Amino acid sequence: MHVLVAPDKLRGTLSARDAARALAEGLDVAGAQTILLPLSDGGEGFLDALGGPNRTSEVPNAFGVPVVAPWRLRKGRAVIESAVVIGYGGCAAPGPGQAEAATTYGLGALVAEALRAGARDVSVGLGGSVTTDGGAGALEALADLVPFSAGCRVVLATDVTTGYLGAARVFGPQKGADPDTVARLEGRLAAQAEQLRARFGVDVGLVSGAGAAGGLAGGLWAAGARIEPGFEFVARHVGLAGRVAAADLVVTAEGRLDRTSFEGKVVGGVLAEAERRHVPAVVVVGQAERDAVGLSPAPVVELSELFGAEASAHTTADCLRRVAVQILAAGS
Repeated sequence: MHVLVAPDKLRGTLSARDAARALAEGLDVAGAQTILLPLSDGGEGFLDALGGPNRTSEVPNAFGVPVVAPWRLRKGRAVIESAVVIGYGGCAAPGPGQAEAATTYGLGALVAEALRAGARDVSVGLGGSVTTDGGAGALEALADLVPFSAGCRVVLATDVTTGYLGAARVFGPQKGADPDTVARLEGRLAAQAEQLRARFGVDVGLVSGAGAAGGLAGGLWAAGARIEPGFEFVARHVGLAGRVAAADLVVTAEGRLDRTSFEGKVVGGVLAEAERRHVPAVVVVGQAERDAVGLSPAPVVELSELFGAEASAHTTADCLRRVAVQILAAGS
């Protein structure tokens, strides 16, 4: 049996790449031939999904601390993952001060380095950021490189449709902002929108997805970048449709299944593709909300239900190996 293993990350436990490997190890033991295809919707794992890093650069993180950021440049095409530059990293519990201080400068510096290194096509995954500066820091770092030239294509891959002015209200609390901080961030975004209008002659408030990464998407869009749905972007570049069509079974996975799993996320996209191609599929998750299970067109296997919450959280790879064997046995 040819099995396509196409998971998202299991946030907090395994990257998409490591989840794919663990599932494949179990499937291989059970006699399957596996094809590994770790995926991303623009957040963590975006770089791995599109070929993995072959370069590193030192840039400041969201709080000005130097970090060594992996990225990719091949034949004029660069791939950059925001989460490795302006993501949570060691900042597990950000507070109001951090939510207000976080800047996208380092991400802009990495895009600038890619352009100066000869990239003419830059793909940026925008998930997992701690920032809400409306892209002000990134535009400062890019300086004279914006607006982007006609011969340069910058694509922003995101999994949200939130507008620019809604970024603080929708995402601020999860980045540590209390109500007063959210209000200040909203005011800052409104002022930044006016500055973008004056500088680039566009209304960023009208663009779906401009609120991604705390408005970073909108700031770079105003400078000439394009915003695209992250999962669709990745799926197209890795040839997901053809790989699903060639498989006998598709196994996808993520950490928590909820209603948003079917709104532009990896699991929903993979299951929809399998359904279109009439290929059987299974989704493996750490935990699942009951109402979300009913939305899935394929069987849902919940690790915490099979192995317990502690094992599924702390020995996730082993749980995936074990459940993979069970999946193949059930389908044979």
